Amino acid sequence: MPDIAETEADPERRKVETRIWLQILSLESTVFSRLNSALSAHHGLSVAKFEFLAQVERYPDGISLGQISANLKVTSGNVSGLVRRLLADGLITKTMSQDDRRSFIVRFTPEGKAAFDEANRLHAQKLANCFAGAPMSELQASLGALRALSVRIQGNADDQT
Repeated sequence: MPDIAETEADPERRKVETRIWLQILSLESTVFSRLNSALSAHHGLSVAKFEFLAQVERYPDGISLGQISANLKVTSGNVSGLVRRLLADGLITKTMSQDDRRSFIVRFTPEGKAAFDEANRLHAQKLANCFAGAPMSELQASLGALRALSVRIQGNADDQT
């Protein structure tokens, strides 16, 4: 791993790091906006609601609110707001955990499962449209590079403050 003093002294490296960060933000913003617009227009779902429901989909026997919060890397307050809205929409149920009476488990309602399945198809279609111009080899190379960067960044304990 390069010494911090060495990398700080390299202005070209600083430029590249900044450009990578800005490119990631730009790509995320573009894809997020397209997904959010389509999901909202066709299914009345925000990306946040969709991602919450995708967690419910992964756990057909139910998932705790704490686990959803951990999986999505959001606060329990964010999850609570989503739960209120999704309950009001009739897409999920919330019951007290049999194992821990301080915990709640969420599951799909039949309407919620059907709505998610439809929204998931649209989500996949919109992602396919976003990346349609890129050959598979470029997508795989990009994924590999992003995963490698993620491992390096997450493994850098100095930045955990």
